[in-house]
Amino acid sequence: MSYLRTLRTSRSLTFLDLAQLAGLPARSLAEAEYGLGTLAWSEWERLALVLGVPAGDLAPPRQPTQARSLGRLDVSGLPALIALAMAATLATSTLQGGLPTLSLPRSSPQTTAPAPTGASGVSAGLSLSPASAGAPGAAQAYLADLAARANTPAEPVAPALLRSATPREPTPPRFQLTAAGPKGNPLQPAAGQVVITQGYGVGSHALADVWGAVDLAVDGDGDGYAEPAATWYTPVVATHDGVVHVTMDSYPAGNHIWIADAASGWRSGYSHLAIVTVISGQYVRAGTVIGMVGSTGVASGPHLDYQVWNGVTNVDPTELVQ
Repeated sequence: MSYLRTLRTSRSLTFLDLAQLAGLPARSLAEAEYGLGTLAWSEWERLALVLGVPAGDLAPPRQPTQARSLGRLDVSGLPALIALAMAATLATSTLQGGLPTLSLPRSSPQTTAPAPTGASGVSAGLSLSPASAGAPGAAQAYLADLAARANTPAEPVAPALLRSATPREPTPPRFQLTAAGPKGNPLQPAAGQVVITQGYGVGSHALADVWGAVDLAVDGDGDGYAEPAATWYTPVVATHDGVVHVTMDSYPAGNHIWIADAASGWRSGYSHLAIVTVISGQYVRAGTVIGMVGSTGVASGPHLDYQVWNGVTNVDPTELVQ
């Protein structure tokens, strides 16, 4: 698992850091990294989400599970019918003084199409001993009723239930590279709403041609103001496709990421990150998690400084993040 170690160390993460972010035991991560153990597929997926890579790149190849069930009969409905048939035959045997036997079909290599798996298909494979033939009329009537119920076709589904739902309008994508720039919000909190804590071209963003950006944070209680507790470690995603360039511990941006799309000329910047989950040279798609909000560099608290450039021109992203 040297690849897992490379990804973890390239992001300056300890085992405890990665365990906290992925919600997994640090010991399990260490065993997986050194090849002393493995993780469940769902755990690999959570780990891959934090590191920003496909789960298949981290986890060992999944073993096929379908082959183990080949050649077996489908007996999903068999236990209930066996119990019902045994109860009926035991009642008959009590009246007759004898104990009938219940024989089941033996499994054999399947060479023809499988039998129906519903109630009628299973009941056809059950046979009672000859002792039940002489049962009193009440018991025989019960058995006949049981057989009739097993072979009764299911009630047809009402046509109204089969009608498809009214088609809905297609949901527009969260991220689009438009003529005005990459549209979409780079902050994706699990709860709360994203607010702008410092606008474009004001405060530390003055001289917009150079420092133009917006500061984004999370309002967790709906009062319209950002809260540090709700903002810390909020996932940051790429707002457009492009190639990553990472700079750690820079001044004044702290841990900083550029994403550049050479074909269109658009470029976006993400500053003050607590954690970076991508590496320089990596190609990412819009919506890919690239890091988590922090307060590195020159910052008064946790927030994301978000810049948008078109070539050498700084663009106001205020309308793009709405």
